[in-house]
Amino acid sequence: MAEAPTSSTVYQTSLPEYAEPYFTRLLQRAETESLQGYDPYTGSRLADFTTPEKEAMDALTKLGKPTEISAASGLAATAGSLPRDAQGNVITSLGIAQQYAPGQFTAGYTAPSGGITSSYTAGAFDATYAPGAVASGYQAGVGPAAYSAGEGPAAYQAGTLGAVGPFTSDIASRYMTPYQEAVTSAAVREIEKGAERGRTGISQAAAQAGGRGGYREALERSELQRNVLENVGDVTAKGRAAAYESAMQQYERDRQAQMAGFQTQEQARQAAASSGLAGYQAREQARQAAAASGLAGFQAQEAARQQQAQFGLTAQQFNEQQRLAGSEFKARQDAAREAARQQQAQFGLTAQQATETQRLASSELAARQEAAREQARQQATQFSLAGMQQDTSARAQQLAAAQTLSNIGQTTQAMDIERLMQKEAAGQRGRSMNQASLDIGYEDFLRQQGFTKDQLGFYSNILRGVPVQPQQTVSTFQAQPSLFQSVLGAGLSGLGLYNALKKGG
Repeated sequence: MAEAPTSSTVYQTSLPEYAEPYFTRLLQRAETESLQGYDPYTGSRLADFTTPEKEAMDALTKLGKPTEISAASGLAATAGSLPRDAQGNVITSLGIAQQYAPGQFTAGYTAPSGGITSSYTAGAFDATYAPGAVASGYQAGVGPAAYSAGEGPAAYQAGTLGAVGPFTSDIASRYMTPYQEAVTSAAVREIEKGAERGRTGISQAAAQAGGRGGYREALERSELQRNVLENVGDVTAKGRAAAYESAMQQYERDRQAQMAGFQTQEQARQAAASSGLAGYQAREQARQAAAASGLAGFQAQEAARQQQAQFGLTAQQFNEQQRLAGSEFKARQDAAREAARQQQAQFGLTAQQATETQRLASSELAARQEAAREQARQQATQFSLAGMQQDTSARAQQLAAAQTLSNIGQTTQAMDIERLMQKEAAGQRGRSMNQASLDIGYEDFLRQQGFTKDQLGFYSNILRGVPVQPQQTVSTFQAQPSLFQSVLGAGLSGLGLYNALKKGG
């Protein structure tokens, strides 16, 4: 049967009394922090489009064809296409094909063969000349409307920058964050904890030396308190100085951001004013060019109508002169015929000669009539050529004005698009600033959420750096003998004493 152990040793390890509360509170705070629920972020994470961006995108979406291009299309359609030759080149005043072609003259005089005609018989005279009706004269047309200048855009006015005051103590208190205050307070608490440990050490050293409560202990405590106050003052002053410097830097960054935003807005407003003035000037130039082109076309049309009326009057006068000459010739022909018949009646040879003279005169008159008709045809061709040249010049001016209007419309549209792109870029810069503000808010939320955890880590690091020596207690327990063992032991002791006395006797 195995004997029961007569003793046992128990080893107990514990922290020192001055350090145990800190570790206990650290574990309690860590457990409490681990049981915290999830706290979602309720702020906005993404910045919305700014008003300039929305206005610029809406304007770009609704941007249609400029009015100058539509006006140019109408002007070009009114002018039509210029006359071109077989190779596709525009026919100029030197390239118009000649429309005149000379006519065919009648045969000249040929003396007939035959004898003397019969005796004289008086003939009948034709009707006398009666003048024709004169064509209506030239009537001036209605000219285009005079040019009138449009109303220009409003002049640029500079904006007003908000008041930016000096950096005062009130502003500094608003910009100081509680984080720096918490860091300073934590440092002060650590100094106090170190001072408390120093006081404990002084007390223990005094107790071991047997001088607890004496002059030396009081002097050491006073020196320790003075050092603590100096350290606390230094830490507090440095913390406040750092907080003030950080607040002043943040205030200066806000001022710079405000100035940058104001300058960006002013640049956008100046660009918009310049773009509006340039567009107005371009439109006025287009309207002036259109008015000048319309006046030039009207003048060319009036000149063509005047020349046409003048040519019509000249042709009518020529026809009247031709009719008058024909009537006079008829009269002379009848008179000559009568005289010839009379002479023929008297002298056969003389009558025949008179007839031949008459035929010769008729041939000469026909030649003069053919020459007059050729001259009239040449004048008609020249008038047609002049009218075609004037019409080509007027239509070319209209087409040039249409091209000018189209170029101005394209330039105006490009300037509008550039202005809207600059406005959208200014809005994007504002949205970037808003997004940066939202990101800072979210980062602040994360820092606030992790502040207690960071403090626990800081606290834990401080405790790990403290040289704490665990205390170990060794306890030995001796087993008490039973009643039987006590009686047996007493009997054996008596027996041994008896044997010793017996041997001694």
